Amino acid sequence: MDAFASMNAGLSHNLCVELTVHEPDPSRRADIAFQWLTEGVSTADTDGLLPALPATPRVSAAGSRKPSVSAAAQRTGVFGFLDVSPADTFDVLYNPYTAAALPWLRDHLARSPESAGARIGTVDPHTGRETRRISLSVTFDEDLPDYVKLLYTVDEAELTTPSTSAAAHTRLLDTVRWAAHRFDVVFAHTSYEHAGGATELERYTRGPGRVPSINTPLWRSRLRGYSWLGIISADIAEALGGRTALETSRAFHAVEPLPNGSLLVLATPRFPDYRDEAVVAVKRALGDALISGELRQPPPVPGPPTTMIVFE
Repeated sequence: MDAFASMNAGLSHNLCVELTVHEPDPSRRADIAFQWLTEGVSTADTDGLLPALPATPRVSAAGSRKPSVSAAAQRTGVFGFLDVSPADTFDVLYNPYTAAALPWLRDHLARSPESAGARIGTVDPHTGRETRRISLSVTFDEDLPDYVKLLYTVDEAELTTPSTSAAAHTRLLDTVRWAAHRFDVVFAHTSYEHAGGATELERYTRGPGRVPSINTPLWRSRLRGYSWLGIISADIAEALGGRTALETSRAFHAVEPLPNGSLLVLATPRFPDYRDEAVVAVKRALGDALISGELRQPPPVPGPPTTMIVFE
């Protein structure tokens, strides 16, 4: 184990699956975002947290400046809140995750905010410690007016700890498949949240090739990266030889066709198994379609692992 890896041994980091949805109609983009933060959240709620949320929390018409866990939430042991970051501001506005706040959410989504999210979790009645169980969000980019990106964030410890791994994998995959079968998802990647919207490959690429807003519109001809769980557009899949070629490459545990012609690819059944040769195999299978650029080595400071990228 090298020095960089040893500094990160035992640490847990947020893992993010980002789905790029192509939708030129702004009202439809807002509707997709709203569905992700409502129906998508319900799909992810395999633990039945939603019915336990306080039924009548106080909702702010303007949005609160900070989230708060109400006394009712502490009694039920479950909390939930919505957050919105309006465009061209540094504000973050919050409201409880409740039916009464959904019109407020829909109104803000119609204005294409920088981001919006739904966070639902549990509260320890003795310590007051909050643990997020569901974290779904959306991002809009003024440089990418025809896209909305849907994000599913999970603590990688949930995927690696034996007591939670099976349920966490099922919840993640079911939610991603739910969205991929409803929306025009033209690309998806799995990265550590530190990437700030970039794929692991973009994160370590020098020059313009590392900019997501430049690479996103290239979804018909170039892949922004390779990862454990991803979606490849129909055009790129065809250029790579189609579903049959990807299956016979033996780089993927599953290659699933989607209604829009894209392919959902899963390298290994479980995220912890996506290491070493599994990563090399995926890069090899998708290499002809990947963005090109010189890679830089990761800085020698603690941070998320670099196991999902091949440094040649």
